[in-house]
Amino acid sequence: MSKEIKEIIFTGRVLHELGLVSSHGGNLSVRDGDFMYITKTGRMVGFLSEEDIVKLPVHSESEEDREASIELIVHREIYKNNPEIKGIVHAHPVYATTLGYFLDLFTPIDIEGELFIKSVPVVSISKPSASKELAEALIEIFTGLYNTAIVRSHGSFSVGKSINDALKYTSTLENSAKIYYRYKIWKS
Repeated sequence: MSKEIKEIIFTGRVLHELGLVSSHGGNLSVRDGDFMYITKTGRMVGFLSEEDIVKLPVHSESEEDREASIELIVHREIYKNNPEIKGIVHAHPVYATTLGYFLDLFTPIDIEGELFIKSVPVVSISKPSASKELAEALIEIFTGLYNTAIVRSHGSFSVGKSINDALKYTSTLENSAKIYYRYKIWKS
């Protein structure tokens, strides 16, 4: 089993254990040169095996594309437009997704959030899943100062120089969103 597949399996387990994905929600990928490893469509991210991950070219389509997550277009376009990105985590964190309905930019109030994610833009588009529109919006965000984005009504995407970085940003996002939410409740 390759290092990339092991990283995806580990990351999926952590996302599940932290409650950052539903049973069959979310998707993960790791870039390896001109290829990427990505979870297959409809898989249980918390219980992945080697057979649940497919290797695909970054710069072209292939016959195996039909097996990949429906968010393949988003992962592929992000990798094509920023070769420094080596890992992508798409999750459905409840608190962060909820804040995405009310904010256009989430700025954490806790130290860890300020350190790791600074601020998080909220993407509000007509096709917030598996679309070229989503891919283009995220490319713009991830070529700027951001490593994490909330997609209104959908979830979050985080990128990093490794999938472990993207996992850290996703986990930090949800932790910071919980703190922010609880602070607002207590303050009111």
